[in-house]
Amino acid sequence: MKKYIIVFSLSLLTLSVSAQKKKKKQGPPPVVKPIPEPPKVIEQAATSESMPVMISMPTRAADQVRIKKTNGQEFNLEKLEELVSTDLAQVKTLFLGSSISGKKLSSEILQKIMDEGNQMESLEISNLDISAFPEITATHSKLKKIALSRNNLSILPASISNLTALEEFDCNNPLTGLPSTFAQLKNLKQLGLNGNLFSTFPKEIFSLNKLSFLYLSGNYKGETKLTDMPDLFEQLPELKELGIEHAGLSTLPKSIAALKKLEKANFSFNQFTSFPAALYNNPKLVFVPFTNNPLQWEPFLASVKKIKWSGLFFLNDTGLSKKQYEQVQQILSKTDVYYDEMND
Repeated sequence: MKKYIIVFSLSLLTLSVSAQKKKKKQGPPPVVKPIPEPPKVIEQAATSESMPVMISMPTRAADQVRIKKTNGQEFNLEKLEELVSTDLAQVKTLFLGSSISGKKLSSEILQKIMDEGNQMESLEISNLDISAFPEITATHSKLKKIALSRNNLSILPASISNLTALEEFDCNNPLTGLPSTFAQLKNLKQLGLNGNLFSTFPKEIFSLNKLSFLYLSGNYKGETKLTDMPDLFEQLPELKELGIEHAGLSTLPKSIAALKKLEKANFSFNQFTSFPAALYNNPKLVFVPFTNNPLQWEPFLASVKKIKWSGLFFLNDTGLSKKQYEQVQQILSKTDVYYDEMND
């Protein structure tokens, strides 16, 4: 009998790791949607009349109403209309949403929420079309958070000033401005105004001296007209995070340099050709997204040489070449420079 000897040869692969910091593009990892399971089929005994029996899987309700009461009890409603007959006097947190775009939330239900829900601490309304936010006449001494997302709101009522306990306000809607009374929300610490259509920066914001988080993002489709900001940022000494995206900014006011607690500054999707002087020396700055700006090499290089902070610096999609990015990294030896889509 012949004997065969099989020899396995293993080769080692040597990986060359570049010393430079080649960075992955900023942004969250892609969301992988689960593949829905097909409906289950129960097969009957094989006969001439037998057919597979389809068991329909339960469908998710289009309306989403989640309620938590002050006693800790939690429950859901199947339809928004059920709120009409629901006692809201002991509601602590309330979430309203819809999986159907364009679903309207009646003004009557909204008014009932604001009139009766005087124990609410948190109100979130997502993907529901609202013709107008209701007038606020009842006392809301406990309402600290409001999040409004994709509701097609263009204005807020002047009576929003009655929400004196409010600490967080997040509004992702095409607002064209803020009412002057917004300046009376003195307890606000976090303010997000995304998807706005501001033509001028709302000066009411500078009365909110407890703000630690301020984020304004224009309409990503390019309809934003905001091209400058008032030089009043010394009035917001508690700011730790500041972001203005999808706007037309090409310079920053000098007073931003006075923000000694600033840790994150995001000015992506603007019109900067160089790095703004107002952000050269902020002592605690560690996270700076600056992507999608039309940088010009010589002015930008000169500005980079003046940066004093260290941390993460994102320069994706700015039109610089690989060699130019590498030169920026050499200058900012204590800073991690992230870039992608390089032009060789």
